[in-house]
Amino acid sequence: MALFVLTYGYNDTPARAERRDDHVAHLKKLEAQGSLAAAGPYEDLTGGMIILRAEDEAAAQALVDQDPYTRFEVTKDRMLREWRVTVGSLDPA
Repeated sequence: MALFVLTYGYNDTPARAERRDDHVAHLKKLEAQGSLAAAGPYEDLTGGMIILRAEDEAAAQALVDQDPYTRFEVTKDRMLREWRVTVGSLDPA
């Protein structure tokens, strides 16, 4: 398994509030499956970051594509990149 970091901003849309519960439920499902290491918004609420566990970038992208925030264009400027931890204890599993 590899780690992937998704960073994103938010579009100015009411869909963010409307889809938040679905988004959080999706993230909790990924966590239960072992595919999510951490997720959350930036302190200033302009965007957020999600750390995923996946076999490869295509698998990580598929997880992103299933997220209601992606499907309903709540997020913008999404960037998904493989990430290698050099120092620390975040285990890619």
